[in-house]
Amino acid sequence: MSIKNILIISNRGFIGKSIFEELKNNKKYNVYGLNSNNCDLLNINKTKKAISKIMIKPFTIIFLSTFGRFPQDNYSVFNKNTTMISNLLNSIEVNLVEQFIFFSSTCLYGRPPNKVPIVEIQECAPNGYYGLSKFVSENLVKLHLNCPISIIRIPGVYGELDNNKSIISNFINKIINCETITIYDKGLVLRDYVYINDIIKVIKYIIDSKSNITINIATGKSVSLMDLINIIEINLNKKANIKHLKSGHNQFDMSFNISYLMNFMPNFSPTFMEEGIKKYIFNKNY
Repeated sequence: MSIKNILIISNRGFIGKSIFEELKNNKKYNVYGLNSNNCDLLNINKTKKAISKIMIKPFTIIFLSTFGRFPQDNYSVFNKNTTMISNLLNSIEVNLVEQFIFFSSTCLYGRPPNKVPIVEIQECAPNGYYGLSKFVSENLVKLHLNCPISIIRIPGVYGELDNNKSIISNFINKIINCETITIYDKGLVLRDYVYINDIIKVIKYIIDSKSNITINIATGKSVSLMDLINIIEINLNKKANIKHLKSGHNQFDMSFNISYLMNFMPNFSPTFMEEGIKKYIFNKNY
């Protein structure tokens, strides 16, 4: 059995760390990690130095480093994200890249998207700097590399290592601690939330199959914020303290048709919210 070399950039954030921890315990992979502590992607010389120490043999690269659209989606976000991917691409030996997996965003489809449910083949129409940075980065990767490339587009993700940064863990902790949850516009907006284990399953499948694909990872079953809170209340057996406010903004739904994902992985079974929250609460020993 040939062992695959995997380089995860960054292995410090929630998703990257979760993938890193899962793969490093699998004898099929030699797993390496880079993050802002040992590789400053905004500095081309430091990036080249860090990469040169590791990439002396063929690698699969999983790229997750990003500057998000919070607290402000501005040009700085665009500039930093495109600089990071450009510096990486200019620091790697192309012939040593066996496969490249790029974590993008569903913001490429626009906020709001032009149409729902979202499918992979619809036009990308980013209307924010963050979404635009992902659109440009996707295309830079495709132009620069000639290996199999997988583009991963995901909505909100939650899981045990999310450090209270997902909306799921935030709501759970506020309910446990009797803190008020502020809900805008009656909490009717629909969103799809993905359990981290689903992300890991798809990534392992992509690595092992050496796939060349652009794919949305979602459950295909969006829920409202109020339904989400209700599911958490049931599992915690505790009521939430909710404060309703009006946002003054136009709300929009995000839903996904996951037929492409199911065709790609016929045995894949998405973790729906009811099951995912139950697993999350159990594994966190709440």
